[in-house]
Amino acid sequence: MRYVYDTNILIYYLAGEVEVLPFFDEAFLDQHEVFISPIVRIELLSFSQLSSKEIEVIEELLLQFHSVAVSHEVEDLTIMIKRRCKIKLPDAMIAASALHQQAYLVTRNAEDFKQITELTVKNPWQI
Repeated sequence: MRYVYDTNILIYYLAGEVEVLPFFDEAFLDQHEVFISPIVRIELLSFSQLSSKEIEVIEELLLQFHSVAVSHEVEDLTIMIKRRCKIKLPDAMIAASALHQQAYLVTRNAEDFKQITELTVKNPWQI
């Protein structure tokens, strides 16, 4: 199976939230393909108060996952989502990445994506 992780899932992981730990378990990662949208890296590393060590930890974490290229196809899916739904551009791009990869989107903010009916969302707090 394929999964795309939303930014908040990585933030919760870095904060040690128990609910997301199964999605980072070695056995889970060995059995599934996990992707991130480039917007996730941008969002995580854009916090102005990050220390050099925090940046290093985030970069190391992100290396574990495949990055979805911002191809014309992903751009078109993002545009389609933005036209149809009232959704923020970063969320639209993350959703488009999941659709492009035919993957589940893992997020705590499932409500933000409810208008995208073709998207399958998994919320670790509701499993």
